[in-house]
Amino acid sequence: MKDGNTDATAASMDTQPKARRSLDDASTSSPRAVEFRPSTELLADSSGFSEYKNGAHAATGNEERRASYSDGSRNLRSIGIAFAIFLVTVCSISSFSKLIRVPSRSSAISWASEVPGAEPSMLGIELHPFDHVFRTPKTITYNWTITSGYRYPDGVKKQVYLVNGAFPGPTIECRSGDRLRVHVTNALPSKEGISLHWHGLYMRNFNNMDGAVGFTQCPIPQGESFTYDFEVDNHQSGTFWWHSHSQVQRGDGLYGGLVVHKPKYPKSNVRGHEYEKDILLLIGDWYHQSAGDVLSWYMSVRGFGNEPVPDSLLINGKGRFLCSMAVPARPVECIDILAQDTLGIFPASSQVPPTRLRIVNVGSLAGFSLGLSSGTLRPLALDGGFPIDGLPTKSVGIIYPGERLDLLLRTEKSTDLSSSLTINLDQENFKYPNSALRPNQSFPIFAAGVEWGGNDTSEVDRTSYADLSNAVAAQMSTNKYPFLEEANQTILLYTKTQKLSINSNHPMGFINRTSWTPQSTPRFPLISLPRSQWDENQLVPWLPTNPESDYWVDIVINNLDDGAHPFHLHGHDFYLLASHRADHGWGVTPPTRNPDPPPSSPH
Repeated sequence: MKDGNTDATAASMDTQPKARRSLDDASTSSPRAVEFRPSTELLADSSGFSEYKNGAHAATGNEERRASYSDGSRNLRSIGIAFAIFLVTVCSISSFSKLIRVPSRSSAISWASEVPGAEPSMLGIELHPFDHVFRTPKTITYNWTITSGYRYPDGVKKQVYLVNGAFPGPTIECRSGDRLRVHVTNALPSKEGISLHWHGLYMRNFNNMDGAVGFTQCPIPQGESFTYDFEVDNHQSGTFWWHSHSQVQRGDGLYGGLVVHKPKYPKSNVRGHEYEKDILLLIGDWYHQSAGDVLSWYMSVRGFGNEPVPDSLLINGKGRFLCSMAVPARPVECIDILAQDTLGIFPASSQVPPTRLRIVNVGSLAGFSLGLSSGTLRPLALDGGFPIDGLPTKSVGIIYPGERLDLLLRTEKSTDLSSSLTINLDQENFKYPNSALRPNQSFPIFAAGVEWGGNDTSEVDRTSYADLSNAVAAQMSTNKYPFLEEANQTILLYTKTQKLSINSNHPMGFINRTSWTPQSTPRFPLISLPRSQWDENQLVPWLPTNPESDYWVDIVINNLDDGAHPFHLHGHDFYLLASHRADHGWGVTPPTRNPDPPPSSPH
């Protein structure tokens, strides 16, 4: 699956004609799933054929008696077959009613208390910048116990990861220069290791706290604790997030927001802001099967190398799935969420003040675009605190997994209560149809607004659309961001997902024809070992570092896959110098060109 952190198995393959049938044949484990396998042949045997056989052996030449047995066996066999068909029908209806339930109003889900950091009457997580922008740096301590439990994020029951009982996890708010101490206890019932990554933070001088299993740390074993202790860089601020960097736990909800507020001096300058509210939205695709099962299907022959298409989407851990759209071959326990019980992004009101929307794509595969039915969205920053030039628009995209986008939301003076925010999942990497998914969904701005998740045919307004692939950096000081005409070093990379017989035809990610394998002996994080002890599976380019001078590196990435693939760089920023489509194979250097001045901001 594609995400912001490119792993060895993350990639996509060509479409295969049998993919949909293969996926539909896959069953979903569910605590309420009941599987019936009545055998017509066995029922017929016990009711007729076996009795006929016994009668035939008992007959001693009496043809009339043998004929009587034969006629009786046919009658009993017909009765048995009819009974078997009736039993299958009853069992199927019973099983379906248990797996897909539409409960009464009294059993609807209450969400208000389940959204960490949200007010009881709103879905958006409201931030508190004034608690941080005027104070001096300090140490902020968190104590997190990670467990798992069953929840109904979009009406479908699924086991998710919980941090202090909450899904998704807590949102961290701090200011530049703060020290964060996060005590993490692994209280999972299974023998799963845990690690947490602070996505987008530099982690300078704290590389061992970065959370990348195999590189910077070993996972936290079951029943044990670990303390992440690091300082936020004085020059870093913006929208970030934290998530598990162990296995595929992030796909089952082990993530949360992380916002670093930029200090303001003096206090009188606070009204320099263009906005009055600060709201965080964690948006992403969602699978009803566990992330482990989804990955297993992708790696199996049933997947044909096609990345699994998601079933739903969530905002801050909440969504609305229509139980009637569940695929019978993938049974789920589902509760319809009534429109009256849904939350708006804002409380019920007649007007929304100018608001900074901090958007994070926490999904596993799909990018998405956003559209506003009433008002405008103006892009402010990308991937943290890097400002971009943007004009007010009706829609913006595409935001890929791991990316962050800050928007200025302005509504009209008399905003209609039916105003909505539309999310369109990008379907570039959907290689087969999933009838359970509504890729286009509208969400109410206000709690008393439109039906949440309504109208699966809605599209964002493309007549006024800000394409983030053309984003341009805001005016920056050349003294702060100097550019060299030539880089000190150039790294050329070719990436592709391949199914090779040597790997049992499992889809594996390759960079320059190599696929990463964790350090075997000794089994320690790479940064704790001298390079002489790294085994032959480690292909890491050598970048000399000198704190006394800048060192510029050009990284040229040739994506040979059949779809877009995000790449996430730990510990550093980068400028997007050029991007274009071309047809190249392994080892072919793209045409040389003189790129224009950097068109976009650091990421």
